[in-house]
Amino acid sequence: MRTDTLKYKYSYNADQADLYQTLVNEQLKYFQRTDPRIRHLEKGTKIQAQLTTKMKKFTTTNTMTVKDIVKNKLFQFETKQPDGEILQTYEFETNKRGKKFLIYSEQNTFNNARNQTNFIFIGMLYKFFYNRGVKKRMQYLDDLAIG
Repeated sequence: MRTDTLKYKYSYNADQADLYQTLVNEQLKYFQRTDPRIRHLEKGTKIQAQLTTKMKKFTTTNTMTVKDIVKNKLFQFETKQPDGEILQTYEFETNKRGKKFLIYSEQNTFNNARNQTNFIFIGMLYKFFYNRGVKKRMQYLDDLAIG
């Protein structure tokens, strides 16, 4: 795994198709809060959003674009910020023993080499908070999918 990529592997209980649909529905709601005209998500769906940066903690205008969508397998979108890009991926995986996982990852790319290096060092500390937040998000989606 690249040093600029954060990754969390979650063992889920819901039916895979239900969890995938819940994930897409929640992302759709997020996109619709910014642009109510969006009716469904597909590759290329795009919004402009005001988000707080991880490194400098200030609000910037960002473009979020659905990069790839494979039913019941993958949902990926990219957030372009003034300082760089974040590629966020939700991917379903089953190991050799049949255990099911939803893997969430964020690959961070910065326009400035100094910011990229800083993120690698800060990323080690940030990973603790990242894991806690992502675990809560995954449990929320899992519980929502189960009903």
